[in-house]
Amino acid sequence: MAVVTGIAAAGFTFSGATPALAEYEIEESRVEKGEAEIEYRGAVHFGIKKGEDDDDGDDDDEVGGVFEEDEEAPLRQSHDFEFEYGITERFKLSTSLITGEPITDSYGVDGVEIEFLYELIEREGEGWGLAAGGGYGFGVRNGEADEIEFGLITEYQTGLLLLIFNGLFEGQVGDNAETDGLGFGYGWRAEYEVVPHWGIGVEMFGEIEDLSHSGPWEEQEHSIGPTIFWKPGDDDDDEDEFDLDEDFVPGGPVEMEVSFNVGVQFGLTDETSDSALKFQGMLEF
Repeated sequence: MAVVTGIAAAGFTFSGATPALAEYEIEESRVEKGEAEIEYRGAVHFGIKKGEDDDDGDDDDEVGGVFEEDEEAPLRQSHDFEFEYGITERFKLSTSLITGEPITDSYGVDGVEIEFLYELIEREGEGWGLAAGGGYGFGVRNGEADEIEFGLITEYQTGLLLLIFNGLFEGQVGDNAETDGLGFGYGWRAEYEVVPHWGIGVEMFGEIEDLSHSGPWEEQEHSIGPTIFWKPGDDDDDEDEFDLDEDFVPGGPVEMEVSFNVGVQFGLTDETSDSALKFQGMLEF
């Protein structure tokens, strides 16, 4: 099970968004009781925008321009670590440690996030899946606001094609809040299995920081790019399937499964980094 907390938990941040929430994350809607997962997400950004040009018009440096200390800073890189566990057949909890290196500061912890996911419609093979989720992010780095998030995860499988859409509303809370209204973040994925266990796809992420003052497209953050997926999973051969009643041995080794995806994101607006290399790895047990 590949997760997220996107949110929907696309709990998300993007290249210049508040780094208290996870970056480049797309969560699947499936929940399985007793299943645990450790996940790592990392991203490195290139061609980062850094505020407006200075008075001298010097924009020849790496990020260009001037950035005020009390403004949100884009990230050079991010590294998120998440643990999640299925409490029931439909409900799971997760916690994430969000770390990064803003262009105005050194590498460190940006936030801690706690999230939940509730599966509304279970997808079995082809068809639709739906889940609702939300979370609370504690801003750890000085000056970062706490954030709340809530939204939906939608899936649709047809043949070898899997479509996933995460959409969530975000709000800043606490003394460091800079916006009064809700923001909106999204992420979608189209993934096609080329050969068993290997797939290619397209992912897109975006965020509107304040829906009441969304501004023009160029002042928002949107990116898109290709991704490669590796998911070992179980073969369809019934002889290889694990049967709990027959094959379970008390005290025996715990079955583990590793999967990953790697991709590139290309910025579509001036407020988004020109490009970003992203990686996601999951260990399920």
